[in-house]
Amino acid sequence: MALDLLLSSKDAERRLWVALGVSLVIVSVEVVGGIVGRSLALLGDSAHLLTDVLTVGIAILTLRLGRMRHTPRRTFGYHRAEIFAALINGSTLIAVALVIIYQAILRLEQPPTVQGSLVLTVAVIGLIGNLAVTGLLAPNRKTSLNVRGAFLHALGDTVSSVAVIFSSLIVILTGYNGIDPLIATLIGVLIIRSAYGLVRDSTNILLEATPKQFELGKIAETIRSIDGVKGVHDLHVWTITSGLYALSGHITVDSDTIQSGSAVVEKVSAKLKESFGIGHVTLQMERESLERIQRENTML
Repeated sequence: MALDLLLSSKDAERRLWVALGVSLVIVSVEVVGGIVGRSLALLGDSAHLLTDVLTVGIAILTLRLGRMRHTPRRTFGYHRAEIFAALINGSTLIAVALVIIYQAILRLEQPPTVQGSLVLTVAVIGLIGNLAVTGLLAPNRKTSLNVRGAFLHALGDTVSSVAVIFSSLIVILTGYNGIDPLIATLIGVLIIRSAYGLVRDSTNILLEATPKQFELGKIAETIRSIDGVKGVHDLHVWTITSGLYALSGHITVDSDTIQSGSAVVEKVSAKLKESFGIGHVTLQMERESLERIQRENTML
């Protein structure tokens, strides 16, 4: 499990370095194009892409920190650095989106003249770059919350580029400049939508909530199915970092089983890893009366 996580981490980092380089080039082109072309939609897209640069940079840093050795002071190492970064990235995205929407509302009253042809050219370049970054990060988006954050940024930028292309075509064909702040507002809404899930998931991890893919009742039932286990209570399951889960709890056993308790714990740990992928299992054994065991089996 640890080797798989390490290999996945190194592959993700290589992809992130390439994504960082591509994003830096695109944001430079879009900032210049947005200023010269007087397009808030294009500037909004470049602002979104600028947060991508920050996202990818932090993602690279946290992946490196996550590979550092554990210490007596930090017994889980720096795995949670990834989750903190994901929370910061999501929050930053929402803040940027609100600024874009605010500026778009101000511009709706008196839209400036947009240079449609220039904006179209720059937006097409941005679309090509964003598609490349999205495809680059897609393979690792399910194994790392931080890479998922960078992927969502790139995916949002891809949609934004399409929207900017659409708005520039409207300007060229009809001369209606009001479409630019309208598209900028749409981009802001899309950014908030993608960022919300990232903030929610990272917050749940920091609060040590049960991972959404796990049902605590089903886990308890699996533990009780092991020979020798009579009951389970005080059960907790949480995420340390992306793909790394931990569990702690109390199991009750009868008097005969208590002597071979280590074997029971090993069986439970192996079953939890096989069925749910939970790698860190801490269990405390208790010898209780039949009445207490029956009561525990009705609760977690």
